Amino acid sequence: MSDGRTRSPPPPMSEAQKKMMRFQMIYLLITLLMLIFISTPSIRIAIGTGVDVIFSPLIGFNGTYPLLTIVFSGILIGLITSIPRYFFTDWIKMGEIQHRSRAFGKAIREAYRNNERDKINRLSKMRTEVMMESQAVTMNTMKPLMILTVFTLLIFIWLDVFIYTLPYDLISVPWSIGINIATGVAVFIPDWIVIYMLSSLTVGYFATMIIKYVDFKYKLEKFEHSEMI
Repeated sequence: MSDGRTRSPPPPMSEAQKKMMRFQMIYLLITLLMLIFISTPSIRIAIGTGVDVIFSPLIGFNGTYPLLTIVFSGILIGLITSIPRYFFTDWIKMGEIQHRSRAFGKAIREAYRNNERDKINRLSKMRTEVMMESQAVTMNTMKPLMILTVFTLLIFIWLDVFIYTLPYDLISVPWSIGINIATGVAVFIPDWIVIYMLSSLTVGYFATMIIKYVDFKYKLEKFEHSEMI
């Protein structure tokens, strides 16, 4: 039974919101395809075998040094993903957004603490704007890196096929005389994935820090020089 009142229609989406939704759908589709490729053995083996002619001569070492192959794969991915991500990221804009987000969070906590309903309502309306601005920076950073996501997937699939086609299971590592890299014991994650991820994350982190230090130092010196002229 109707009470005579009509619900107001939702506000129309802005162009920025439409772009964000399209980007999220595309990214979700790519992620879904990646999961299908990884989880389907026939597809995974076909792709890994196909790209083997490229990666094996570079970092395969004829299967003699699988630990180096895993580490070099992680280093390669760490460099390939961190360097372009740094230059595609608007660090100044990101810093401004982080500063605004902290100020926004502090203001809304104080409003709740003081039970300022009008201020809470105004800040709640601003929340969407702050979130959209943050997501827009992330979207602008991620769009050029989608092709690198595909390249990263190819290396990961190749490494999976490479490891499981080795004629032996046990290898020596600095912390153990022999481990089975194909099975592993760390929360059901194969040891080669743990080594690969640690190598990639470590190299990616330090590469980003070094580039950021050099780049910001150069920009600061350039700014100081222009101020002196």
